[in-house]
Amino acid sequence: MRLKTAPQGSALRASRIGVFAALYASTSFVPISMFIGAPSFLALNLIVTPAIAVLLPPIEALFASLFGGVIALYVAPMQAMFGPYTVLLPIAGATFGSLAYHRPKAGTYISALFLVGATSLYLVRNYPFPYFIMPHALAIFLVLASSFGLMTPAKVKIQIHTYISTMCEQGMMMIFAVYLLGLPWFAFPGIMPLMIYERVIGAIGSALVVIGLNRLIPAYFGASHSTSGTKK
Repeated sequence: MRLKTAPQGSALRASRIGVFAALYASTSFVPISMFIGAPSFLALNLIVTPAIAVLLPPIEALFASLFGGVIALYVAPMQAMFGPYTVLLPIAGATFGSLAYHRPKAGTYISALFLVGATSLYLVRNYPFPYFIMPHALAIFLVLASSFGLMTPAKVKIQIHTYISTMCEQGMMMIFAVYLLGLPWFAFPGIMPLMIYERVIGAIGSALVVIGLNRLIPAYFGASHSTSGTKK
């Protein structure tokens, strides 16, 4: 049974922010992968970040990820591999991902610039192993291609953008791993399989969340979300 009515205006926006912040924080308790370089783990919340990016417009995505990240920092500190800086991971994934999806002109270039910057910073320190940034390079290609407004089936577009979002989150993680933790280049060949595994879970899992929520409660996202991804 679908929900046909939803709160309006500011109440709707506040509701969406609160719901996704709580969802992010609650999934922070569920580990899915170890984190090499710190006594921590990656949590199931990585499927929530891209869902926020696709379902919420940029300002809502920013606040939902900010509040969710701050709450998770305090209630599930075991997943905060970068201490307080960990909050920036969902912010990067949700905000840049939302800009790419909901602002297909300027937003796509902003997101692409972030990914280019993240990969460049990695290569400055870890140029002996450049292969680690291949998934990020694919995300850059996809985000730039999306700016042309090609006719793409809604489910495919959602999957493309959940991948872009999860790689933006990983891009921020990559910067912190190199510059905060100081992980050397020879650690990244071992990290790469885990990174790919985590990002596959993040992209596919969040796409299933988005498609399921759009079918179950379409009115809840109607004011801000277009499955065609063409909102200007």
